[in-house]
Amino acid sequence: MRKNNGISLRTGAAFLRNEFYDLSIYRVSFWLNFIYTFLMMYSVGYVWKALYAADPAATGVSLSQMTSYAVLGVALESILHPARGPQTYMMEQIRKGTIEMDLIKPLDFQFYMFAKNMGSLSVRSLFLVLPSLIAAFFLFSLQLPDLSGFAGFLFSLFLAILISFFLNFMLGLLGMVTMSIKNINWGYNAILRFFSGQMVPLWIFPGILGLIGNLLPFRCIYAIPMSIYIGNYRGEAVCKALGVQLLWVLLLWAASRRLMRYVFDRVMIQGG
Repeated sequence: MRKNNGISLRTGAAFLRNEFYDLSIYRVSFWLNFIYTFLMMYSVGYVWKALYAADPAATGVSLSQMTSYAVLGVALESILHPARGPQTYMMEQIRKGTIEMDLIKPLDFQFYMFAKNMGSLSVRSLFLVLPSLIAAFFLFSLQLPDLSGFAGFLFSLFLAILISFFLNFMLGLLGMVTMSIKNINWGYNAILRFFSGQMVPLWIFPGILGLIGNLLPFRCIYAIPMSIYIGNYRGEAVCKALGVQLLWVLLLWAASRRLMRYVFDRVMIQGG
């Protein structure tokens, strides 16, 4: 494997600047994403209000907690949706036959993809997630956690970003072998939405579905950070949840490194 020379602050700033330029160029797409996020937050918020009007004990938490959970899930989709992952860029480079230009850079490929992805994530967090949450605060009286809960949420969200990146990166590596992951990506997105607890909390899943959801890594992406945010996890439960996330980070990192070595030994470039 090539030596990882790291990424300087200047290079990191370049990634952020490039992503900001992309956002400036595709202004219509940005505003459509913002409107979509706002409408989805409005919709899920009032859906849960209607459900609680029929059964106030539907989920075992208060209406304020549940609406905060739901709108937070929509806001975080702007940075955690698989379409924002590195596999989208990797598949585009494979389609054009220019992925070799990324592979020959004097940087570890996975580290390069992570830095590039973090640039996009930082810009989207600033211009999509933060404004959406501010709007939700006024529309739905978004619940604010205490200081320790907020610190736990931020750390959990960082681990969720790592887990999401490793899963998406492995999908991109798979595309280097199959040349297309369109259908695989669609199936992955459907499973992620269902078992991550993004829209419906996993703690109300019945029987075997709840067991499957707890065994898969997807709950580490949405359910755990959002449960910490609304205070459904406290004290020892927070530590256990963060431990589960850390375990998945290590497992997926090791799996992604092994898969990358395997794929690079067999990579085929589809020329454009």
